Amino acid sequence: MRRLLPLLLIALAGCRAEPVGPDYQAANAALMQRDSRRVLAMLKDDPSAEAERLKATALLQLQDLPGAARHLDLAVAAGGSAAVYADYAQLELIRGHLDQAGQWQQRAERADGSALMPLQIGGEIALARGQADAALAYFDRALDRHPDNLAALAGRAHALARLQRWGELAPLLDRLDRDMPGDTELALLRRAMPSAR
Repeated sequence: MRRLLPLLLIALAGCRAEPVGPDYQAANAALMQRDSRRVLAMLKDDPSAEAERLKATALLQLQDLPGAARHLDLAVAAGGSAAVYADYAQLELIRGHLDQAGQWQQRAERADGSALMPLQIGGEIALARGQADAALAYFDRALDRHPDNLAALAGRAHALARLQRWGELAPLLDRLDRDMPGDTELALLRRAMPSAR
């Protein structure tokens, strides 16, 4: 799971629910820059579900899993949302609790089945369970709605590699190499291809 954590945190920061105000837009921008402490300071007095979720993401970036869990609990208590439930699924996946992650992901997908994060995290959970076909289906659904999302494209690449669908993987890696030059995970996938051995 650790291999995809940077991409997942980018996805968490960049694919949020509709921002409610300028503070949330600024907080998302700070998360994309990995300025986690600024987010915590900016939203410290905001108890809304969205603010608690953004604070949880900031704490994930700081590798404070208990702190992230506390803020996600507050986000759920404040009313929750598909994004909150997807973030909770993400946290449980990072912790290695696949059953709990799956339950939160299903709740997120029920709340909004077309949003990116429930689909993205569904794919990640399927990969963690060794269900590459199911993972690919989730990533393809995510890409139908968000065709340029790097986290979904990278997830699709991992699923294709697990399925040994090298002919589809090669052009996808070429595309990702242009957008993510020097990424170590992409280099590992390329080395796994038969032509690279």
